Amino acid sequence: MEPVPVDLTLAPWRELRERLAGYFAARAQGLLASEFVLSNRNGEEFGRLRVHGPEGAELEAGSTRAKIERTARSRYRMLAGDAETLVAEFAGSSSALRVRCGNRTYEARLHILRNTAVARSSGDEEAARIAGGLTNRSYEAVFDVEDEGSLPVAVFLLYHTVAHRRRAFLAGAKGGETSNS
Repeated sequence: MEPVPVDLTLAPWRELRERLAGYFAARAQGLLASEFVLSNRNGEEFGRLRVHGPEGAELEAGSTRAKIERTARSRYRMLAGDAETLVAEFAGSSSALRVRCGNRTYEARLHILRNTAVARSSGDEEAARIAGGLTNRSYEAVFDVEDEGSLPVAVFLLYHTVAHRRRAFLAGAKGGETSNS
């Protein structure tokens, strides 16, 4: 049996993935929930995720720096330095995504009303799960520590869930306004 080839684009994530041991939490800072403090199982802060709405986000976690950017109406990518770590695109609906990270492809599903997202590998094994509170201000993420791409996928799902819930909330607020003119 030959060893699985190591994907060098995922090298910045390796140490962090092992250190987090399959779990992280995110808590919003500020009123608009655009910055999230990321912490490990013991509550120790290890990074921050700054969400810029549907256009993207920035992650700072120790020596790991990543940028999520929207490259087309239904396509996103994640860069760690100059390396493209992840590419995600809608797969038929706005709640279904096909995510390619390293040499693996994941099928992800976002459940906006339940404030959850799940990514499964091609073998139908759960690679990452995000679950948030009712107010969009706190989340927990679990990911498969043995799966090289699971941590970047979990971070992307966190971003994608936060951005889409915020967009749905703002659209609902605007729809509820009445015109006085």
